[in-house]
Amino acid sequence: MDQSPAQVPTGGRKAGISPQARRHNEMRKAAIAAHPDLARVSGAQPWTVLALPVLLALHWGIAWAVSDAALWVIFLAAFVPGQLLIHSAGGLVHETAHKLIFRGNRAKLGFDMGLEWILGSYGKQLIYQHEHITSHHPYIGDYERDYEHEDICAFQSRMMLRSENPRLQHLLTGLTLLVHLLPLGPIIGDEIFPRLNAWLTGRPQKDPERHVEATSAPLWQKRLFIGVSLASNLTLLALFGPWALLYHLWSLSLFLGKFGIWNLGQSLSEHEGTDETAPTRSRYGPINWLLFNTGYHNEHHTFPNVAWSRLPELKRQAPEVFTETADKTYFGYWLDHVRGDFTASRRTPLHDTDNTARCAGRADAGVRGA
Repeated sequence: MDQSPAQVPTGGRKAGISPQARRHNEMRKAAIAAHPDLARVSGAQPWTVLALPVLLALHWGIAWAVSDAALWVIFLAAFVPGQLLIHSAGGLVHETAHKLIFRGNRAKLGFDMGLEWILGSYGKQLIYQHEHITSHHPYIGDYERDYEHEDICAFQSRMMLRSENPRLQHLLTGLTLLVHLLPLGPIIGDEIFPRLNAWLTGRPQKDPERHVEATSAPLWQKRLFIGVSLASNLTLLALFGPWALLYHLWSLSLFLGKFGIWNLGQSLSEHEGTDETAPTRSRYGPINWLLFNTGYHNEHHTFPNVAWSRLPELKRQAPEVFTETADKTYFGYWLDHVRGDFTASRRTPLHDTDNTARCAGRADAGVRGA
């Protein structure tokens, strides 16, 4: 059973998967050798499609319920159930990225467009799917090729300001959180704070030597998904009014921003520590009932062709293989991240270097895209 992550062209750089990805391949072989039945748990789970109309009904139902509510009610609805429903739909995006719902391209495309009626991502889910499969899985732990790493120049600039003027960096952290509480706050913040940090530190916010390579969706798909998102937003507006659309946009903004407690906390928990040595970690518990078992992250990287509903079976049958667990809740990781002025949970040798030559130079030499 071949479940190796997909390979992509390396553009002249060293070929082959990362040491972490290789480690997961070895874990899979060892697990199957010890428990041969695990060789038969892979494959898609088509009935997962039933979750799509349920999530859509719940999300739009809340939008209808708050369509004439006070602003603070809309915010609370977006902050808790709203962003959790978006997160749950994101779990389905993860499943379909691995073709674990439908294997056929047409059925998969139809399901993905259905998800767009919930997410309204304007095609961003396509970017995630391609980067997750062709950048993160084969190159996990490789800063140069794994897109999930924060840009090292942006991180060093922020930590430099924290070291030299901690009160100012704490103020910027607070302002960032405040902006991210607003509808479309992450978009606004991405336009303001990298430029502000570059001006304050004189350092660039984008690594000029890093060029993460991943496949991308064809242009016609991007345009199609933009059209579906636009139709979704306009339909929500026509059916339930502007406050309903505000609820949706606010939910999506909170999920994607610094107040995406569960989303950001989960991301921080999965690959904590030094990339070359730290194992992938899982987080078990009831939260997985809502997120399609994305907390079984160690199991997923080891068996990427196993659908969400069968991941707990891997843990039950091979507990001696899947021993690494996150030591805090998602909220705990999120709180540490905020207290540390958005410090990173995953580290490379570059994180411990104060003056990396690749991040020296004029601050205006790379702000956008930080």
